[in-house]
Amino acid sequence: MHIMSESKKEALKEKVDRIIKVSTIPSVVSRIISVTEDSGSNVHDLEKVIEHDQAIASRVVGLSNAVYYGFPRKITSISQAVLVLGFDMVKGLAVSTAVFEGFNSFDRAMMTALWRHSFETATASVLVAERSGIVNKDLAFLAGLLHDIGRPIMYQIFNSEYTNLTADDTSSLIAKEEEAFGAGHAEVGSWFADKCKLPSSCINSIKYHHNPELFRSPMNGNPLSVLVPIVYLANLIVLDGQENHGRFTEISRAQAQALQEARISGENLIQIQEAVAAQRSQITQYYA
Repeated sequence: MHIMSESKKEALKEKVDRIIKVSTIPSVVSRIISVTEDSGSNVHDLEKVIEHDQAIASRVVGLSNAVYYGFPRKITSISQAVLVLGFDMVKGLAVSTAVFEGFNSFDRAMMTALWRHSFETATASVLVAERSGIVNKDLAFLAGLLHDIGRPIMYQIFNSEYTNLTADDTSSLIAKEEEAFGAGHAEVGSWFADKCKLPSSCINSIKYHHNPELFRSPMNGNPLSVLVPIVYLANLIVLDGQENHGRFTEISRAQAQALQEARISGENLIQIQEAVAAQRSQITQYYA
Protein backbone atom coordinates (compact mmCIF):
# COMPACT_ATOMS: atom_id res chain seq x y z
CA MET A 1 0.00 0.00 0.00
CA HIS A 2 2.82 2.38 0.90
CA ILE A 3 4.64 1.59 -2.37
CA MET A 4 1.45 2.25 -4.35
CA SER A 5 0.99 5.59 -2.56
CA GLU A 6 4.57 6.64 -3.31
CA SER A 7 4.08 5.63 -6.95
CA LYS A 8 0.99 7.85 -7.17
CA LYS A 9 2.91 10.69 -5.59
CA GLU A 10 5.79 10.44 -8.03
CA ALA A 11 3.40 10.27 -10.98
CA LEU A 12 1.63 13.40 -9.72
CA LYS A 13 4.92 15.24 -9.25
CA GLU A 14 5.85 14.48 -12.86
CA LYS A 15 2.51 15.93 -14.01
CA VAL A 16 3.12 19.13 -12.02
CA ASP A 17 6.57 19.43 -13.62
CA ARG A 18 5.01 18.94 -17.04
CA ILE A 19 2.52 21.78 -16.47
CA ILE A 20 5.41 24.21 -16.13
CA LYS A 21 7.33 22.84 -19.11
CA VAL A 22 4.45 22.97 -21.62
CA SER A 23 2.34 25.85 -22.85
CA THR A 24 -0.24 25.56 -20.05
CA ILE A 25 1.64 28.34 -18.28
CA PRO A 26 2.23 31.32 -20.60
CA SER A 27 5.78 31.91 -21.78
CA VAL A 28 5.63 35.40 -20.27
CA VAL A 29 5.78 33.80 -16.81
CA SER A 30 8.98 31.99 -17.73
CA ARG A 31 10.46 35.26 -18.93
CA ILE A 32 9.39 37.04 -15.73
CA ILE A 33 11.02 34.31 -13.64
CA SER A 34 14.23 34.61 -15.69
CA VAL A 35 14.34 38.40 -15.32
CA THR A 36 13.67 38.35 -11.59
CA GLU A 37 16.35 35.69 -11.06
CA ASP A 38 18.94 37.70 -13.02
CA SER A 39 20.91 39.92 -10.64
CA GLY A 40 21.68 42.23 -13.55
CA SER A 41 18.02 42.95 -14.32
CA ASN A 42 16.33 46.21 -13.44
CA VAL A 43 12.77 47.56 -13.23
CA HIS A 44 12.64 48.45 -16.92
CA ASP A 45 13.69 44.92 -17.95
CA LEU A 46 10.76 43.52 -15.99
CA GLU A 47 8.40 46.20 -17.29
CA LYS A 48 9.18 45.23 -20.90
CA VAL A 49 8.14 41.63 -20.21
CA ILE A 50 5.00 42.41 -18.20
CA GLU A 51 3.57 44.91 -20.67
CA HIS A 52 3.06 42.08 -23.20
CA ASP A 53 0.49 40.32 -20.98
CA GLN A 54 -2.57 42.43 -20.21
CA ALA A 55 -3.93 40.19 -17.45
CA ILE A 56 -0.64 40.20 -15.53
CA ALA A 57 -0.05 43.91 -16.15
CA SER A 58 -3.52 44.80 -14.86
CA ARG A 59 -3.09 42.69 -11.75
CA VAL A 60 0.36 44.07 -10.97
CA VAL A 61 -0.77 47.69 -11.30
CA GLY A 62 -4.08 46.98 -9.57
CA LEU A 63 -2.50 45.29 -6.58
CA SER A 64 -0.09 48.15 -6.04
CA ASN A 65 -3.19 50.22 -5.29
CA ALA A 66 -4.72 47.60 -3.01
CA VAL A 67 -6.26 48.89 0.17
CA TYR A 68 -3.56 47.66 2.52
CA TYR A 69 -0.76 49.68 0.90
CA GLY A 70 -2.45 53.02 1.58
CA PHE A 71 -0.37 55.16 -0.80
CA PRO A 72 -1.34 58.84 -1.04
CA ARG A 73 -1.29 58.79 -4.84
CA LYS A 74 -2.55 56.25 -7.33
CA ILE A 75 -0.01 53.98 -9.04
CA THR A 76 -0.66 54.00 -12.79
CA SER A 77 2.39 52.48 -14.48
CA ILE A 78 4.02 49.06 -14.46
CA SER A 79 7.41 50.52 -13.51
CA GLN A 80 5.92 52.33 -10.50
CA ALA A 81 4.12 49.14 -9.48
CA VAL A 82 7.29 47.04 -9.74
CA LEU A 83 9.14 49.54 -7.54
CA VAL A 84 6.32 49.36 -4.98
CA LEU A 85 5.84 45.60 -5.02
CA GLY A 86 9.35 44.28 -5.64
CA PHE A 87 10.54 41.47 -7.90
CA ASP A 88 9.39 38.55 -5.70
CA MET A 89 5.85 39.92 -5.40
CA VAL A 90 5.61 40.56 -9.14
CA LYS A 91 6.85 37.04 -9.87
CA GLY A 92 4.25 35.59 -7.48
CA LEU A 93 1.50 37.68 -9.04
CA ALA A 94 2.52 36.57 -12.52
CA VAL A 95 2.38 32.92 -11.46
CA SER A 96 -0.98 33.24 -9.69
CA THR A 97 -2.50 35.23 -12.56
CA ALA A 98 -1.32 32.71 -15.13
CA VAL A 99 -2.76 29.83 -13.12
CA PHE A 100 -6.11 31.37 -12.22
CA GLU A 101 -6.70 33.14 -15.54
CA GLY A 102 -5.35 30.26 -17.61
CA PHE A 103 -7.48 27.63 -15.90
CA ASN A 104 -10.65 29.74 -15.71
CA SER A 105 -12.01 28.12 -18.86
CA PHE A 106 -12.31 24.86 -16.94
CA ASP A 107 -14.66 26.21 -14.28
CA ARG A 108 -14.69 29.99 -13.99
CA ALA A 109 -16.99 30.12 -10.95
CA MET A 110 -14.78 27.68 -9.06
CA MET A 111 -11.58 29.54 -9.96
CA THR A 112 -13.15 32.86 -8.94
CA ALA A 113 -14.14 31.40 -5.58
CA LEU A 114 -10.59 30.11 -5.07
CA TRP A 115 -9.09 33.46 -6.04
CA ARG A 116 -11.44 35.22 -3.63
CA HIS A 117 -10.36 32.94 -0.81
CA SER A 118 -6.70 33.40 -1.77
CA PHE A 119 -6.92 37.19 -1.84
CA GLU A 120 -8.76 37.36 1.47
CA THR A 121 -6.19 35.03 3.03
CA ALA A 122 -3.45 37.31 1.68
CA THR A 123 -5.17 40.29 3.29
CA ALA A 124 -5.52 38.42 6.58
CA SER A 125 -1.86 37.37 6.38
CA VAL A 126 -0.86 41.03 6.15
CA LEU A 127 -2.96 41.91 9.19
CA VAL A 128 -1.50 39.03 11.20
CA ALA A 129 2.02 40.00 10.10
CA GLU A 130 1.44 43.63 11.12
CA ARG A 131 0.33 42.60 14.61
CA SER A 132 3.14 40.10 14.83
CA GLY A 133 5.78 42.63 13.87
CA ILE A 134 8.18 39.89 12.74
CA VAL A 135 7.62 39.42 8.99
CA ASN A 136 7.49 41.94 6.16
CA LYS A 137 3.86 42.45 5.12
CA ASP A 138 4.67 42.16 1.40
CA LEU A 139 6.06 38.67 1.87
CA ALA A 140 3.08 37.79 4.06
CA PHE A 141 0.71 38.93 1.32
CA LEU A 142 2.49 36.88 -1.33
CA ALA A 143 2.53 33.75 0.86
CA GLY A 144 -1.16 34.14 1.67
CA LEU A 145 -2.07 34.76 -1.96
CA LEU A 146 -0.34 31.58 -3.12
CA HIS A 147 -1.17 29.26 -0.21
CA ASP A 148 -3.83 27.33 -2.19
CA ILE A 149 -2.11 27.44 -5.59
CA GLY A 150 -2.03 23.63 -5.53
CA ARG A 151 -5.80 23.43 -5.84
CA PRO A 152 -6.15 24.95 -9.34
CA ILE A 153 -3.09 22.94 -10.36
CA MET A 154 -4.88 19.75 -9.29
CA TYR A 155 -8.06 20.88 -11.03
CA GLN A 156 -6.01 21.28 -14.20
CA ILE A 157 -4.47 17.81 -13.90
CA PHE A 158 -7.50 15.78 -12.79
CA ASN A 159 -10.47 17.83 -14.05
CA SER A 160 -13.84 16.33 -13.04
CA GLU A 161 -12.18 13.68 -10.89
CA TYR A 162 -10.88 16.41 -8.60
CA THR A 163 -14.13 18.39 -8.83
CA ASN A 164 -16.11 15.37 -7.65
CA LEU A 165 -13.73 14.88 -4.74
CA THR A 166 -14.29 18.42 -3.46
CA ALA A 167 -17.90 18.98 -4.53
CA ASP A 168 -19.82 18.10 -1.39
CA ASP A 169 -17.45 18.47 1.51
CA THR A 170 -13.96 19.95 1.80
CA SER A 171 -13.35 18.70 5.32
CA SER A 172 -10.34 16.40 5.58
CA LEU A 173 -9.48 17.56 2.06
CA ILE A 174 -5.75 16.84 2.35
CA ALA A 175 -6.41 13.25 3.46
CA LYS A 176 -8.85 12.73 0.58
CA GLU A 177 -6.38 14.15 -1.94
CA GLU A 178 -3.53 12.02 -0.62
CA GLU A 179 -5.61 8.86 -0.83
CA ALA A 180 -6.94 9.58 -4.31
CA PHE A 181 -3.91 11.20 -5.98
CA GLY A 182 -0.84 10.52 -3.83
CA ALA A 183 -0.39 14.04 -2.42
CA GLY A 184 -2.48 16.91 -1.09
CA HIS A 185 -2.86 20.34 -2.66
CA ALA A 186 -0.50 21.92 -0.10
CA GLU A 187 2.39 19.71 -1.16
CA VAL A 188 1.50 20.01 -4.83
CA GLY A 189 1.46 23.80 -4.46
CA SER A 190 4.91 23.74 -2.84
CA TRP A 191 6.30 21.69 -5.76
CA PHE A 192 4.89 24.20 -8.21
CA ALA A 193 6.17 27.21 -6.26
CA ASP A 194 9.61 25.64 -6.00
CA LYS A 195 9.75 25.09 -9.77
CA CYS A 196 8.75 28.74 -10.24
CA LYS A 197 11.69 29.76 -7.99
CA LEU A 198 9.58 31.56 -5.41
CA PRO A 199 11.13 32.39 -1.99
CA SER A 200 11.73 29.33 0.21
CA SER A 201 9.77 30.90 3.09
CA CYS A 202 6.78 31.22 0.75
CA ILE A 203 7.17 27.60 -0.40
CA ASN A 204 7.16 26.41 3.22
CA SER A 205 4.05 28.42 4.05
CA ILE A 206 2.27 26.81 1.08
CA LYS A 207 3.36 23.31 2.06
CA TYR A 208 2.43 23.56 5.75
CA HIS A 209 -0.58 25.91 5.75
CA HIS A 210 -2.85 23.11 7.02
CA ASN A 211 -0.41 21.46 9.43
CA PRO A 212 2.21 23.93 10.74
CA GLU A 213 3.14 21.50 13.51
CA LEU A 214 5.06 19.47 10.90
CA PHE A 215 7.32 22.46 10.34
CA ARG A 216 8.30 22.92 13.98
CA SER A 217 11.71 21.25 13.91
CA PRO A 218 13.42 23.29 11.17
CA MET A 219 12.31 26.71 12.49
CA ASN A 220 15.46 27.32 14.57
CA GLY A 221 14.63 30.93 15.26
CA ASN A 222 14.59 32.02 11.61
CA PRO A 223 12.18 35.02 11.49
CA LEU A 224 10.91 34.06 8.03
CA SER A 225 9.77 30.71 9.42
CA VAL A 226 6.99 32.63 11.18
CA LEU A 227 5.32 32.89 7.76
CA VAL A 228 4.13 29.30 8.26
CA PRO A 229 1.98 29.98 11.37
CA ILE A 230 0.96 33.38 9.97
CA VAL A 231 -0.51 31.90 6.78
CA TYR A 232 -2.01 28.98 8.73
CA LEU A 233 -3.84 31.42 11.03
CA ALA A 234 -4.86 33.70 8.14
CA ASN A 235 -6.38 30.75 6.29
CA LEU A 236 -8.38 29.78 9.39
CA ILE A 237 -9.55 33.37 9.86
CA VAL A 238 -10.94 33.53 6.32
CA LEU A 239 -12.45 30.02 6.34
CA ASP A 240 -14.20 30.71 9.64
CA GLY A 241 -15.53 34.01 8.29
CA GLN A 242 -16.73 32.49 5.01
CA GLU A 243 -18.57 29.77 6.90
CA ASN A 244 -20.27 32.49 8.99
CA HIS A 245 -19.01 31.18 12.28
CA GLY A 246 -17.94 34.71 13.07
CA ARG A 247 -15.71 33.71 15.97
CA PHE A 248 -13.26 31.10 17.17
CA THR A 249 -15.22 29.22 19.80
CA GLU A 250 -12.33 27.04 20.85
CA ILE A 251 -8.58 27.36 20.31
CA SER A 252 -6.96 24.05 19.37
CA ARG A 253 -3.47 23.03 20.42
CA ALA A 254 -2.15 23.69 16.90
CA GLN A 255 -3.77 27.14 16.89
CA ALA A 256 -2.37 27.96 20.33
CA GLN A 257 1.12 27.01 19.16
CA ALA A 258 0.76 29.11 16.00
CA LEU A 259 -0.50 32.07 18.02
CA GLN A 260 2.53 31.83 20.29
CA GLU A 261 4.94 31.67 17.33
CA ALA A 262 3.22 34.57 15.56
CA ARG A 263 3.14 36.51 18.85
CA ILE A 264 -0.53 37.40 18.65
CA SER A 265 -3.55 36.54 20.80
CA GLY A 266 -6.80 34.70 20.21
CA GLU A 267 -8.55 38.04 20.54
CA ASN A 268 -6.42 39.32 17.66
CA LEU A 269 -7.85 36.55 15.45
CA ILE A 270 -11.37 37.86 15.95
CA GLN A 271 -10.23 41.45 15.37
CA ILE A 272 -8.48 40.49 12.15
CA GLN A 273 -11.52 38.53 10.98
CA GLU A 274 -13.66 41.61 11.53
CA ALA A 275 -11.14 43.76 9.67
CA VAL A 276 -11.16 41.42 6.66
CA ALA A 277 -14.97 41.44 6.65
CA ALA A 278 -14.96 45.25 6.77
CA GLN A 279 -12.60 45.41 3.77
CA ARG A 280 -14.42 42.78 1.74
CA SER A 281 -16.39 45.26 -0.36
CA GLN A 282 -13.15 47.04 -1.27
CA ILE A 283 -11.06 43.97 -2.05
CA THR A 284 -13.78 42.42 -4.20
CA GLN A 285 -12.40 44.41 -7.16
CA TYR A 286 -9.22 42.33 -7.01
CA TYR A 287 -11.01 38.99 -7.48
CA ALA A 288 -10.45 37.20 -10.79
